[in-house]
Amino acid sequence: MTRQAAPACAGQPSPAWVGWLGALLVAGSFSQAAYALHPRKGPFVGYLEGAAVVVLLLWGMWVVASGRLRVLRWPPWPAWAFLALACLSLGGAVSVKAGVVEIAQYALYFVALYVFFADAFAGRPWLAVKGLLVGAGVAAGMALGQLLAGAAPMDVRGLAGNRNVHSALLAVVLPLLWVPACAWWPRSRYWCAAVGLSLAAVTMLGPPHVWVALAAMAWVAGAVAGANWWKAMLPIGAVVVLVNFASPLHRACNVDEFMNPWETGDVYKLLKDAGVPQPVALVKKRWLEWYPALAMIADRPLLGVGAGNYQLNIGRAEYWGYLPNAKKTEPDTNNLYLVVGGSVGLAGLASLLALVAYHVRIVRRRVEDGDVLATGLAASLAVSLVANVFAALLVRGAAVGWVALLALAPLCDEQCERKPDSEGTGGCREGR
Repeated sequence: MTRQAAPACAGQPSPAWVGWLGALLVAGSFSQAAYALHPRKGPFVGYLEGAAVVVLLLWGMWVVASGRLRVLRWPPWPAWAFLALACLSLGGAVSVKAGVVEIAQYALYFVALYVFFADAFAGRPWLAVKGLLVGAGVAAGMALGQLLAGAAPMDVRGLAGNRNVHSALLAVVLPLLWVPACAWWPRSRYWCAAVGLSLAAVTMLGPPHVWVALAAMAWVAGAVAGANWWKAMLPIGAVVVLVNFASPLHRACNVDEFMNPWETGDVYKLLKDAGVPQPVALVKKRWLEWYPALAMIADRPLLGVGAGNYQLNIGRAEYWGYLPNAKKTEPDTNNLYLVVGGSVGLAGLASLLALVAYHVRIVRRRVEDGDVLATGLAASLAVSLVANVFAALLVRGAAVGWVALLALAPLCDEQCERKPDSEGTGGCREGR
């Protein structure tokens, strides 16, 4: 038998316009702007997701017309397992409609966009980093303006819906953007980058993301700058620590609020309005909500209450129990692992963690080889694992950027550079 010839496009990167469309989508991941069919109940249709569907249709037609379908990079088995388990979880769902909508979003993120980003950034992975830089710059600039205008901490959110998503996404992205800055030390471009990233870190008022980001950036500095890591890290580290301890607003958010496990302010507002003294202190509701999530997992450990059905079940008596229903929980403070475990069960949670672990394993191997892009990706993926404990990244907008980082991991194997070049972005020096 004769072996079938490979397509002519095999090994060739996609056209430049595909890469730039990918960069625009990545830049837009800092925005959670959406159209709401109902202002409170939704559903909320993200404008970025709508744009992503249009881009996918254009790209898909080009892929079919060019015969490139056979050379696309498909997501690994944990992504397919997660989708299959999400579908099976609908067997016990209160609302199948909500579950179908949720699974459609999972397919958009972990299959369609994953394949698109893997193709768009093949041979040019730093284009994705440039997209993240633009998105982070715009979001941080808007948040800085909100901060200087005297906005309340919840409203220092950039383009996101609240401070928690804004801070979590910046925490994930900053270590990757820090890679070229460390390679530039001590040139003038380093100082420009250090000032910009310091200002971005100052806008992070959702605890404890700024501290997680700072620790990851210190690790990146050690991997890229070597013995000079502390010199590269000192300016931004000093600014972040000084601002968060000297500024009353930052200290209240990133130090006191995180360390204090109790709710503050008008916890029981109805009692206050009636002139009744406040009862005993209440543990923060972001921690209290872990109880009903764990109750869901205990009740249906394998497949959960159904994809997209977490919010429909959390207030039910059998899950919420006798927990006090006081002071509305701050948005996007959910623990992603408990939400996924409660929704699609421990099997679904295991598959999601396996998906992240698959990509961490790839970049870890490249970090050992000295690949600077892999170093930044390893730090960003590690931060995402921590950030998801305090603010789920699997939400509209932010999920696009998270999936783009996952799709970049296999592309590290295509990079032949072991150390950063003069631009701090890597490349094949041997061919220069």
